[in-house]
Amino acid sequence: MAEASLLVVEFLNRWLVFVFSLLLRPFRGVDPIWPLLLLSFLTGLAMLWVFGRVSNQGSIRRVKKGIQGNLLGVRLFQHNVRVVLGLQARILRETLIYLKHSLLPMLVVIPPLLVIVIHLNLYFERAPLPLGTAAIVKVKLTSGWDLEQKMELVASDGVTVETPPVRIVANNEVSWRVRAERAGQHKLRIQVGEDTIEKELYAGERWGAVSPFRTRSLLHLIQFPGEAPIPLDSRIDVVGVGYPQLSLEILGWDLHWLVLFFLLSLCDRTKKSR
Repeated sequence: MAEASLLVVEFLNRWLVFVFSLLLRPFRGVDPIWPLLLLSFLTGLAMLWVFGRVSNQGSIRRVKKGIQGNLLGVRLFQHNVRVVLGLQARILRETLIYLKHSLLPMLVVIPPLLVIVIHLNLYFERAPLPLGTAAIVKVKLTSGWDLEQKMELVASDGVTVETPPVRIVANNEVSWRVRAERAGQHKLRIQVGEDTIEKELYAGERWGAVSPFRTRSLLHLIQFPGEAPIPLDSRIDVVGVGYPQLSLEILGWDLHWLVLFFLLSLCDRTKKSR
């Protein structure tokens, strides 16, 4: 059952990664802030369209007008405690009705929104490893395996492995330090006993799809869709690369991409709701 679930998620990930790569390919030569702003704006418009199609807009407008009227009444009769308490009870009731009308549209909007966020995260969360910069490659083993067995990390041309394996027995982890010397997509081959797993490493100045983890966990595979899952019979649980965070500046502010994404998406909804 677990293996079948991994295969289904892997298939969906491959298809979605391909779709997002096509969408973002025309923007690879520009600053990543521009495709992010454009996609955030388009996502907000799409959410508004779906929300409008699924929800009962007439009922929502009536409820909102009722809430606004009761709020105005609170201001006008603020010195009459009895009236204010009655108006607040109406506001609470109408707010619950508003949430009821919004529940179905939100259930429809949230799943595709999560898919969009997960796959945009692949592009806008982490930056490729800068040339000449070192990073830590961390391998976590499944419980019960001996950390003293043979462990080796071999990198393709353009990446130098600078340290022997550093074992952390308490965490069941092994780490190496690597340094990128050539831009591009490289391969890291990790050998633990008889198991061999490959992990991609991205280096250079251009932003792109950067996968920080390769894992065999279904939850992590959904969260980090950039690479195929590690086989379930492997003694390696997770392979991670310590990439730097992608820098996104707007008006001199360095912001996380999710902040920009949701701010612009919510701005679209706010304008529509007025």
